Amino acid sequence: MNNFIKAGLFGLTALTTMNVAIAAEDEHDFMGGNFTGWVEFGNERMFRGNSETQNSEIPSLQGLLTWTHADTGIYAGYWMATNKFDLVPSIYAESGPFVGKFGSADVAGFGFNYNVFVWHYIYHKSDGKVGTNFGATTSADVDYQPNYTELWLTANKDVTDKLNVYVEFVPTLDAWFGTKSNAGAAPYDNGQDVYGYNTATTLTYQLGNGWSTSANLGYQAFSKPEATSTGDWMYGSVGIAKNFQDGWKASLSYHDTNVKKSEDVTKIWESHTVASVSKSF
Repeated sequence: MNNFIKAGLFGLTALTTMNVAIAAEDEHDFMGGNFTGWVEFGNERMFRGNSETQNSEIPSLQGLLTWTHADTGIYAGYWMATNKFDLVPSIYAESGPFVGKFGSADVAGFGFNYNVFVWHYIYHKSDGKVGTNFGATTSADVDYQPNYTELWLTANKDVTDKLNVYVEFVPTLDAWFGTKSNAGAAPYDNGQDVYGYNTATTLTYQLGNGWSTSANLGYQAFSKPEATSTGDWMYGSVGIAKNFQDGWKASLSYHDTNVKKSEDVTKIWESHTVASVSKSF
């Protein structure tokens, strides 16, 4: 039985989502399930249209390990990656545990695959001071917690033998990147949490011989967009990927947003071209 997790991170196969292959064998590694893994090296890592490695100032290196229960589709795992933001210079890496369930469903004769999971983002800092409420138009040397959690609700369907349509709705369960409504003001804890709401659609077309092309369009909204420097934004990407033997994959993609240049103070929302090589095992 073959299924996949649309684990939603970070610009693989020319998308802002990540595909992790899950294979259930007759003999299982641990507690009725199997371990799978994935690593990737690229010139840059993108997430919803913005660079997570400060416009290729550092290379992107990321990987994860997932355990999946063969009979239920329940899974759990951990992901790690390099990270760099000029606005928050003390952050040097990011990681995240995740847990979820995937499967198939039929509603009024319409069949589709679903995946529901919770992902917690952990930002590793060289010290406790970040220096700004991320996205704020003003800054203060505040000691705040940028970690946050998202709930991913996704579905996908093969509309033809070559074309797959994938949709997602992703709300945060707490303050997005620790952002408060009193951005940059002190005392920091007096502000209200700013929640994020992401929606996106991805089309993937199989070209044959291991080649595929894809296009993604998404919208990142906030409960209080005025508390971020860019407000709500749209993002999109197009790209091409090639699967090789033994789990190897190469991809090339182009990413852009509608964020105005005057608001993109660190240029991480400007257009980017990303090349990567990955290996699944």
